[in-house]
Amino acid sequence: MLHKRLAASAVILTALGILLHFDFHHPLMGVGGLLLLPLLLVIALMATTELGEMLIQGGLELRLKHVLFSVALVHGLTFIPSLMDAFGSLGYPEDCPVGRVGWIGVGSVLAMCWLFFVEMKHFKEPGGAIQRLANGMLVVGYTGTAMSFLTVLRTLQISGTDYDSAWGMCAIISVIVITKCGDSGAYFTGKSVGKHKMSPILSPKKTIEGAIGAFVCGMGAAIVFGKWVVPAILAMVADGVGDGAETSAMVGPLWAWALYGLVITAAGMVGDLAESLIKRDSQVKDSSSWVPGLGGVLDIMDSITFSLVPAYLFWVSNWLTGS
Repeated sequence: MLHKRLAASAVILTALGILLHFDFHHPLMGVGGLLLLPLLLVIALMATTELGEMLIQGGLELRLKHVLFSVALVHGLTFIPSLMDAFGSLGYPEDCPVGRVGWIGVGSVLAMCWLFFVEMKHFKEPGGAIQRLANGMLVVGYTGTAMSFLTVLRTLQISGTDYDSAWGMCAIISVIVITKCGDSGAYFTGKSVGKHKMSPILSPKKTIEGAIGAFVCGMGAAIVFGKWVVPAILAMVADGVGDGAETSAMVGPLWAWALYGLVITAAGMVGDLAESLIKRDSQVKDSSSWVPGLGGVLDIMDSITFSLVPAYLFWVSNWLTGS
């Protein structure tokens, strides 16, 4: 089982690394993140399908095709700023009242309206409509609203700097690195010295020792990322913008990165347990079986999804950028 997990992880990380390389060094139409948008949409729709099928398997009612459309609507509206940067003559206006994040809220409300419209159209007798609406909005909130912050992080704009594409790349990679290092720390620590169960019913294999290992690895990964990786990424675009010394000075203090690692790791653990709750209640082992040793998209994205909003708040606070 372990060798399958490591092999699958290596393949996924290699493919992701290649895609991120091209998105950063050869951005589509000169807009960082634009190349990733189709992938983010596919990930969200695959996760939606898995989550919807789990709920249905658990005996809940759901109009899955309409939920898929709703999730696509949320992500599609979140793409608007990047698409305007690419195709608009002036790019996305900086003084737009909606901003770059507000489209997620607009999309979520429109998605809810769509699900209401569908239920009104098909309504014949009392019973089932409210449950389908609630189940549908649960999925939209999970794979639509929350996952849309993947786009927001990659297209992050830091005011007063000329490193926007680089900061966005730092933001999205940092979440992946910290959560997955935390996951690995929990797995290997729990397997080696884990004795005290953290949630024996919900997730029997998780231990308190594993959680401590997750925090240590997550915080360590965050400090390393902030001290060495971020300056290296910024230095790649320093020509014509600044120099290596300036890029190092732009990184926030190590205590902020340690706190970032702590919060992101904690959010990742909650996300992992949240998916465990759904799987246990639906009585399924994995969200899917398309990735040997890892399960499905939800099994890969569970810890990342809940970490996106806390990560965004850290980045816009400028604690991590030193500005």
